[in-house]
Amino acid sequence: MASDEDAPATAPEPLIARYSQRVQFWRLLAILTLAAMCLIIPFTAKGPVEDSWKFAGVLIAAALIWAIVTFMRLQNRNPQVLIDENGVYFREWLVGTVPWENIEFIAHSSQVRRGIVASITRTRKKPYLLFKFAELPKVRPTAPIPFSWLQFVRAEFAIQEPIMQQYGLDTPVNDILTSIQEHIAHWQIVHE
Repeated sequence: MASDEDAPATAPEPLIARYSQRVQFWRLLAILTLAAMCLIIPFTAKGPVEDSWKFAGVLIAAALIWAIVTFMRLQNRNPQVLIDENGVYFREWLVGTVPWENIEFIAHSSQVRRGIVASITRTRKKPYLLFKFAELPKVRPTAPIPFSWLQFVRAEFAIQEPIMQQYGLDTPVNDILTSIQEHIAHWQIVHE
């Protein structure tokens, strides 16, 4: 006769993290302020006025494109992170859900020691989670061509050192890590 300890425990609640609307709003405001400040350039520049307007125009156009992307994130309520009994889904990786058996370890940024070269070449805003996969998942772009090529290149670089940053999300990394630990414990019980 099986005891209650032998029965698989119920799976923990899935954790869903979305973009933080507060962070995206303040980022959008800062970008628009930067674009407005670029209007000062032609009036304070010494030299040809036409060149300074072209330079300011390029900066303003780049800031406005960045603002549009940020505004889209502000409106986006789709899950960016999903932790459930199947594994870890992080939208930025573009690999779908990474199953638990493919995750070798996860380290919190407070435990990660980085060399000088890595800290210069890869900017990581703390806190974050660093993942190591048994096998690199295949990147699957979601955008139409030619944007899918850009998505592919960006995701390929991201998946080489896969991290999940808290910045921009509405859920703290510590809560995400706690949920991951609960789901891994459940997965190990079920798959013993």
